Amino acid sequence: MDILKLSVTVFIVQLVFIGFRTLNIRAVAEKNIVKVLYTGAIIHLSWLVGIAIGATTMHEIMMDFRWEYLPIIICSLAGGLIGSYMGLVNKIKK
Repeated sequence: MDILKLSVTVFIVQLVFIGFRTLNIRAVAEKNIVKVLYTGAIIHLSWLVGIAIGATTMHEIMMDFRWEYLPIIICSLAGGLIGSYMGLVNKIKK
């Protein structure tokens, strides 16, 4: 996969991870076991994809000084921060 595809993928995966983590926390508070299970599954799958891309990226940067992988890290950070912001804003509106 090229850098652009990995960057877009990790950005979306981070949004999904954070978004569903927020839903999962709400489901736990509501004691909604079905929602807890399906949101937990989505969290886990998005975590696996994100950590796989992130670990490979960090290895390339740290071991081989392949700085062309830096956009992937930036997109991962941006996806996580935007997802957190969206979760907080959504919580405040409710």
